[in-house]
Amino acid sequence: MKILCVVPIYNEEARLNDLLNDIKSFKKKDVNNIDFLLINNNSTDRSLQIIKKYEFKYMTLSKNRGIGYAFLLGLKIANFLKYEILIHMSGNNKMSPFHIKNVLKPILKNDIDYVSGTRFTFKENYITNPLFRIISIKLLSYFFSFIFKKKITDATCGFRAFKIKKIYKYFNFFNKRKYYTYGYEYYSYGKILLSKEISSCEADVKMNYPKKGSYSKIRPFIDWYPMIIGYIEAFFDNKKIK
Repeated sequence: MKILCVVPIYNEEARLNDLLNDIKSFKKKDVNNIDFLLINNNSTDRSLQIIKKYEFKYMTLSKNRGIGYAFLLGLKIANFLKYEILIHMSGNNKMSPFHIKNVLKPILKNDIDYVSGTRFTFKENYITNPLFRIISIKLLSYFFSFIFKKKITDATCGFRAFKIKKIYKYFNFFNKRKYYTYGYEYYSYGKILLSKEISSCEADVKMNYPKKGSYSKIRPFIDWYPMIIGYIEAFFDNKKIK
């Protein structure tokens, strides 16, 4: 199967070399021959110069329209180039390419359509995560499990893999300016949780947070708003996918 992993990058010069070296090492052992597409979201630091040192496919945008826009662009490109599976992975080195096999396995082995990562099955997968994040994410997961009536253990994990044919038919449904931030990931996942046509599950992944410095571009409350509203709108807006 043709598989593409999209990695949006915005001002990640401090961690980017480590991530790209990990991807390079992963590629040497990758039996699925996964392609990687780096999308530079108009970084203002040295991220683009670092990307150019590696032999990965990349594109750079003239304007940072948001991570949701980058993922939607990746989906459009993947469909055009006839890839069958798309993987979402962050560019901040909190996710390891060596866990890609975990989100792919339910698709390749069990024919699941959409897989979302969870760090909360094993303690070692979230041991470096800040306590505030652990508590808040678990509370959100309990809440959304209740309203969607499906078990969600990690409501904010962006490590995902899915069959492109199942999702791309709804591209115009999701391709709205209001979803260009973090909203797209969570609005679309909410709709998938409600879908009778698209099967979904979680898979174990690890999230590594740095001991020092900024560990995320997700700002408490400010960036949580489109994430939470994405889920809530998906549940209440009466727009259905099959």
